[in-house]
Amino acid sequence: MATLAQARCFNHFQREAAARCPSCGRFYCRECVSEHEGRMLCAACLAARRDAAAPVRTAWGERVTRGAQLLVAVAALWLAFALAGQLLLTAPSTFHPNVAYEEDFVAPEPLDP
Repeated sequence: MATLAQARCFNHFQREAAARCPSCGRFYCRECVSEHEGRMLCAACLAARRDAAAPVRTAWGERVTRGAQLLVAVAALWLAFALAGQLLLTAPSTFHPNVAYEEDFVAPEPLDP
């Protein structure tokens, strides 16, 4: 087995190795490794750890969640419009009289452009 002084980067053979990945055992240059939890890991092992730690969500679960969110949004909008309608129905008629149909109503003259 090669020592670190003799090893070359797994991805860049022309470069000398700077570290050995403890997960896969390959040698890498400084650009190909990164520190994670105090250990130098290669990009492939780091991605594998990230994917293993990510929660698994099924497509069915996402559809149910989005459907429930849509249902709640539609119900909230319906409730808001229903409350707005009730508020308008409780407004007194003197608040907005229907003056357009009164006999002494004079329509304003249209503005000339």
